[in-house]
Amino acid sequence: MTGASGPGEAGGHEDGPHARGGLPSSSLSALRGPAVRRLLALRQEQKLTTRHVRLMAESLEVTERTVWRWLAAAERDEFAAAEPGARAQSKDRFSVTPEVRRMLALWKGNVAAVHRELIARAAVVSH
Repeated sequence: MTGASGPGEAGGHEDGPHARGGLPSSSLSALRGPAVRRLLALRQEQKLTTRHVRLMAESLEVTERTVWRWLAAAERDEFAAAEPGARAQSKDRFSVTPEVRRMLALWKGNVAAVHRELIARAAVVSH
C-alpha cells in the first residue's frame, strides 16, 4: 500500500508521549546530561565527530545545533553539563522575588508601574 502511514510511522496521527516511537520526553531529558558528558569526553580525546553529534541529536529528538549549543555551554559551565537545556540561574537575569511580588500586588499587576519604581530605587541606590 503506497502513501499510507501506519501508527507510529512518519505521517501518522498518533498522540501521546511515544508519538514518534521513541522514549517519553521525561526520559529523553534525563538522558541529556550523560549524553553531553560522553560527547565532552570524546571531544577531550579528540575523537568527537559530527556523526556523534548527529546520532545524539536524533536519539534525544533535538536538532544538531541544539547539541552543539549544549556542548559549548557545558564547556563553560559545569551546571550546563549536568542539566543541558535547563535555564541557568544568573545574576544578570531578572527574577521575580517576593519583594517584586509585593510590588505587583501593590500596583495591581501594573508591570510598567513596578518597572518605574524599580528604576527609581536603583537610581537612589547608585547615588
